[in-house]
Amino acid sequence: MAKEIVLALGGGGVRGVAHLGVLRCLEENGYQVKGIAGTSAGGLFGSLYAAGLPLDEIEPVVRDFLANPQYRRLPGDRPSLVGLSGIRSRLEQVLGDRNVEDFPIAFAATAVSLKSGEEIVITRGSAVDAVLATVAIPGIFPSRGSDDEYLVDGGVLDPVPIQAARHLNPSLPVVAVVLHRKPPEFSPRQSALPLVDSLPQPLVKQLSKTRLAEVFQSFYAAVEVITDRISEQDLIISKPDVVVAPLVGHYSTLGSVDADALMAEGQRAMQAQLNALADSLSLINSVKRIARYTEARDD
Repeated sequence: MAKEIVLALGGGGVRGVAHLGVLRCLEENGYQVKGIAGTSAGGLFGSLYAAGLPLDEIEPVVRDFLANPQYRRLPGDRPSLVGLSGIRSRLEQVLGDRNVEDFPIAFAATAVSLKSGEEIVITRGSAVDAVLATVAIPGIFPSRGSDDEYLVDGGVLDPVPIQAARHLNPSLPVVAVVLHRKPPEFSPRQSALPLVDSLPQPLVKQLSKTRLAEVFQSFYAAVEVITDRISEQDLIISKPDVVVAPLVGHYSTLGSVDADALMAEGQRAMQAQLNALADSLSLINSVKRIARYTEARDD
């Protein structure tokens, strides 16, 4: 039996580097990824792999970006704290003007429309635009869209796009990769604010003593808790075949990280679930999955 799967890659900012370790482990164990649905960081890293880029080419691009992220705003950007100039530049280098529907691996990126309040699943059009929409953390990065449309980070509604992944190929097992798992002793109050690592340390120390910093810290900690709970509920409701949970939730969303450590953790977490993945491909589970989800999609 062919070892074919689809992936649902969750959001989490730079924690998403762990997705590359998951992909590396799958490749080394003979699995073929036939579809990828990604939210936020999952959409970013998933798009590169779905485009057919080898991991040996993706990893240097990621390391280069992490060494010099460049969150500069660009002319015409909508209001936001910082911009996506660095990400856009690297995406244009590796993806060029390719469209999502032309990828060799079926791909979907999710975003949220602030006009309708609905989730938008992007499966066609400019790959670069799709990624810039799915990573647009509200308030931090500029929203995307034309005229009166405002598309932001898909993680606002769907931190792990399991349903979107299943829709790509309902006959195959869905491997959901979640990035919110934290050490048991970790407190939400320990969550570092996004981009704080890019500020001069004397300024960080000064800001940390202000009431405004305390307000933002509390707000960010609350958002982290809410996102974690939404992710857990989605896993219960959507029932992916396999859940892979690298221990990376304690890293700051947009902080400085060791790419190799994150990739190693992603690889370890996937390795721990290989038996469960093999079981999901058994004949009886495959028949159950085809009967349940193929029929549901036809309805």
